[in-house]
Amino acid sequence: MAKQIFVIGIGGTGMRCIESFIHLCAIGMFDDTDVHMLALDTDKDNGNFSRLKELKNAYQKTKGVNKSSNALKDTFFSANLKYYQYSPDYQKISTFSEIHKYTTKKGKNPTETDLANLILTDKTREFDLKQGYRAQTHLGSMLMYHSIIDEIKTNSKGDLFRFVDSLKNASTTGKPRVFILGSVFGGTGASSIPIIPKALVKAAEIVSAGAVNLDKNAFFGSTLLTGYFTFNTPSASERYAQKVIATSDKFALNSQAAMMFYEADETVKKTYQKFYLLGTPTLEWEPSKNKNKTVTGGEEQENESHYIELLAAFAAWDFFNVPESVLVIYKTHNKLDYLFRTLEESITFTDFVGTELKEELAKKFGMMVALSFFGGLEGHYDFFQQAQSGGLTRLGISGYDDIDKDEIDSFKEYLRLFHFDFDGDKVTNGWLRQLHKSAGGEGRFLFSSDLFSCSTRRELERFKINKKLYKKSTDYEKNTFSTSYGVGNRLYSTFYEAFIKTPEPDVVNKCEKLIKRSYDTLTRLYNF
Repeated sequence: MAKQIFVIGIGGTGMRCIESFIHLCAIGMFDDTDVHMLALDTDKDNGNFSRLKELKNAYQKTKGVNKSSNALKDTFFSANLKYYQYSPDYQKISTFSEIHKYTTKKGKNPTETDLANLILTDKTREFDLKQGYRAQTHLGSMLMYHSIIDEIKTNSKGDLFRFVDSLKNASTTGKPRVFILGSVFGGTGASSIPIIPKALVKAAEIVSAGAVNLDKNAFFGSTLLTGYFTFNTPSASERYAQKVIATSDKFALNSQAAMMFYEADETVKKTYQKFYLLGTPTLEWEPSKNKNKTVTGGEEQENESHYIELLAAFAAWDFFNVPESVLVIYKTHNKLDYLFRTLEESITFTDFVGTELKEELAKKFGMMVALSFFGGLEGHYDFFQQAQSGGLTRLGISGYDDIDKDEIDSFKEYLRLFHFDFDGDKVTNGWLRQLHKSAGGEGRFLFSSDLFSCSTRRELERFKINKKLYKKSTDYEKNTFSTSYGVGNRLYSTFYEAFIKTPEPDVVNKCEKLIKRSYDTLTRLYNF
């Protein structure tokens, strides 16, 4: 039976963190695992939320369109991804005053409104909640907790109910683990991290009619992700129109206050077993594609990805691989383990998984990068389209023409999001190239700087992926292969010849079978 794990991404930063987590699933870091993933954001129209949904659709359809997906081992897309999403409904009633009938209660129950006046300013009570909690964590924590509980009580058909029901079922047969990805410097994530475990405990109690006690059975971990980017300071007109608006100059102060809270709060200490404290030395990175105005949310808020989000995803990976006996000790003694990570100027595979597993990560990550060249380009360079259409039969590669074309198209869509796409002949940056950019470019991120220097379609088509994948003067400099003369491009001919010699794997779905055989071929070619 596949291992069951539960991941929650909260807010805009959380969306980008679980985006990185899906890429970890795609490169094969969660073999034989059912991943239950909940995307939780108040801003359902957020551009990063939309991009996340594109990615999860591409992942799931690659594993089989309208088929029952299975968890696999030693291949790409090995995890079975079960995706859920939830956004509080602020479309009709979108301010605190409207939700809690502040004006009506003011005359009938002044004690309640006096309390609201004490902790909430006029502007906080009246700003539009559709695009998040805007660093108003005291407001967000209360609204998010009650929104979750109300959703569980009233919508048994919804994604949130199904996620909690799966968590409840896992709790009846074992001790499930839940990892929460979000920031402590913003709005939705910062508001939700303290209250999500308690909300899930109460929700599971409701779903199970009191039969399940997650507070006793489940383990919880989370990132405490501090400020790592900046954006334009809002203008006076934007401040007036928005009433309350977050500003990046407060991120460091917000992060400091949050850390003091997590260090001191006894309820949090009893709830969580592990915290992963992550951040960057400066806030100089500007991720927004919209440089001319301050975007508080909605479709226009689509920030580029950052390497710290991949580190956050690996924090989740670490949590899911901690021995259960260790977590039992933490829970029994109300011990909360804080972990920190310091990165050098040049980021290596060791930074993410340590020395024992660095080669495994280099292999899996590197082979997906290599594969992106065999499926991300077009025409005779596109191995997967050629195999699916029967175009390689003359070379001795056959039996894949009955793959559902939508599955191949979804795989190619995944590669576009993973590595590169094109605007005409110009290369545009996918997730991997965005991470490289966020690390400062040059040779600072995992792979050869030559890999990221290609700026046109022609340069990618001529790139020697067999020789220039890994950095020089590293442990993987020798993981290369020579090309032989053959039909057409020598690099592709070498791959075809090696593919023919690779045994066909015992995998049911044809698209996954083709991907697995390609994975096995590349690992042999690169001498892993």
